[in-house]
Amino acid sequence: MGRLNSALAEQNTEIGALARWLRKLREGSGLTYSQMAHKTIELALPVSLATLSRADEGRTVPTWPVTEAYTRACGGSVRTAERLWLRADANRPGRKKRGQGTVAVPTSGQALRFITECSELHFAMKRLWLHAGSPSLRELETRAMRDGVSRLPKSTLHGVLAGERDCTERILVEFVRACGVAPEKEAEWVEALRRVNTYQRGGRAPVSVERRLAEAEAEILRLRESIGRGADEPSVREPATAVDTPVPVRRWRSRPPAVPQQARPPQRPAERTP
Repeated sequence: MGRLNSALAEQNTEIGALARWLRKLREGSGLTYSQMAHKTIELALPVSLATLSRADEGRTVPTWPVTEAYTRACGGSVRTAERLWLRADANRPGRKKRGQGTVAVPTSGQALRFITECSELHFAMKRLWLHAGSPSLRELETRAMRDGVSRLPKSTLHGVLAGERDCTERILVEFVRACGVAPEKEAEWVEALRRVNTYQRGGRAPVSVERRLAEAEAEILRLRESIGRGADEPSVREPATAVDTPVPVRRWRSRPPAVPQQARPPQRPAERTP
């Protein structure tokens, strides 16, 4: 089974990375598939033993509920599982890919103001869907119901999330509303979509995401270095000599108390020598 998994992992790097991470997570926990299945029931995320065993084979991409239950049963990082699953799902065999290249996932999460490509917007939408609890397309369609008509048809949404059709502003707004995004945040999503469309039409290309992140990391590094120097170096008000060599304290001698006149012994006249 190990050799088969390794061969399949070489065919698709992202799917293989998810499978290897899940297997390593299970091996580190020391749990069997049967124990994991019982634990998923305790976590209210029931998954069968057979489904758990297929999740880390690397033959296909498991669904997100299965991946989440697998991760939580083994005590792993759900955030890491989410990042690996999104990359694997974007490279699912047979999926029609839009755009070129793969989505670069920053460790701090995908910020809307950095989105310049369709693949990045698609990743952000899938991430939002995960954070909303992975609702079904039918449930999202119901949430967008207005006057008996849904503004978010599940067939249209399926094509958008699968990367098979373009996303319009109306679909995007209804999608983020159905996922629980606050009204004041909707404008950021619309602006990201407009920026993507402008770039695809051959408009002026904005600053790349990599460049913005590099500038931000450089600024953080400079701030850390300045803070470090401030902690190590002496204060401006206290020169280095004041720290290394203590300043000698000048001590003043106090005069002895004056003796009263009547207490002084009588002075004998000095003897004169002939």
